[in-house]
Amino acid sequence: MAYAKGREVSRAQIAAVETYIDERYGQMRSAYLDVLQKQLDSCGTQDDHSPIMLARIEYSLYLDHVKEAQAKLNDEVKAVFSEWVALNREMDVEELTDQWLDQTLTDKFADLSIDGLTVLNSNADIIKTADDKWRKKFPERAAAQLLE
Repeated sequence: MAYAKGREVSRAQIAAVETYIDERYGQMRSAYLDVLQKQLDSCGTQDDHSPIMLARIEYSLYLDHVKEAQAKLNDEVKAVFSEWVALNREMDVEELTDQWLDQTLTDKFADLSIDGLTVLNSNADIIKTADDKWRKKFPERAAAQLLE
C-alpha cells in the first residue's frame, strides 16, 4: 500500500515538473533563438571586426547563456516545487530526483544548443557574403583577423 502510494506521488511530481519545464523551456527557447538571430543579423553591420568572427563569438556567448539558463531553470523548478523537494529529502530520494531533473534539463538544453547551431548554419551564406565584402573593404583589418 505505501509502495503504491509512493509511486503515485512520484508520478504526480514528475508529471507536474515535466509540464512546468515544457512550458518554461518553450518560452526560453524562442526568446534565446530570437536573440541569437538578431545578434547574427548585426554581424554584417559592424566595420571593426570580421562578420564570421563576430558570428563565432555570438554563438559562443549563446552557448554560455544556454548553460546559465539551464542552471536558472533548475533553481526555478526547485523553488516552485519546494514542498516536493522537502518531501523528497524526507523520503531520502532527493538525490534520485535531482539526478532526474539534471538529466531532463541537460537533454532539453542540449537541444537548445543544437537549435542555435542550426540558426548559425542557416545564416552561414549571409555571414560569409558579408565577411567577403568586409575583407575587400578593410584589407588591413582583414589581414589582422585571419580565419583559422
